[in-house]
Amino acid sequence: MINSFLYLLLAIVAGVVIPFQSAINTQLGKSLQSPYYSALTVFMVAVIGLAAYTFIMRQEFPTLQQFSNAPKWSYLGGILGGTYTLLVVICAPRLGIGNVTIMVLLGQVLAAMIVDQLGLFNTPIHAISWQRLVGVVLVITGAYIVRKF
Repeated sequence: MINSFLYLLLAIVAGVVIPFQSAINTQLGKSLQSPYYSALTVFMVAVIGLAAYTFIMRQEFPTLQQFSNAPKWSYLGGILGGTYTLLVVICAPRLGIGNVTIMVLLGQVLAAMIVDQLGLFNTPIHAISWQRLVGVVLVITGAYIVRKF
């Protein structure tokens, strides 16, 4: 029970950082006068930070065998992360952080329903139910209200 609660809190924290990340990355994009260099800089800083963390925590480096055993499609996560960062830096100055965040949330919920329904990328299947569809409608309604006002 405690582990589930901890993971729920960590997931909420992950959601909390998104608007801050969006605002910070957008300002970096303005300062650099390029959303592309903003996204590139964000990922360079992330690489340095994660490398330092793994070094300090003495994380064992994966073997070449482990890298080659990973599904080839699993390396697309970096491209998707870069795409997300770039699109937010492009959209946030035009739409505002609140609107971008709610649209990102809507996109995440819709895509997650598809991933869950089909069990894409070896994830457990969670079938679409009427209750989950009601949740999606509520998210869409919330996105509309946030966007309108």
